[in-house]
Amino acid sequence: MIAKSFAAIFGGCIVSISVMLNLNYLLPFNVDTRLLIGLLVAFPLWVAAMVWSYGSDGGLQAWKRHAYVLVISLSINSYFIVGSL
Repeated sequence: MIAKSFAAIFGGCIVSISVMLNLNYLLPFNVDTRLLIGLLVAFPLWVAAMVWSYGSDGGLQAWKRHAYVLVISLSINSYFIVGSL
């Protein structure tokens, strides 16, 4: 259970931050509106990632679940970061 807790807390936080960075690049609003949306959506997204982590069979499966989402999200983030240079 402690392995799933670490995956839920740290992995879920990293996934939440990465997905919110994707939304920050994708939303066509002003910067202040995007930041407000990010603040309002980040915590429920983190909670959903925690629930998804606790729904796994073990700690390794929880980390794998977060890693799959994180790889996709980081590839989208890198596309936007490299594209903006």
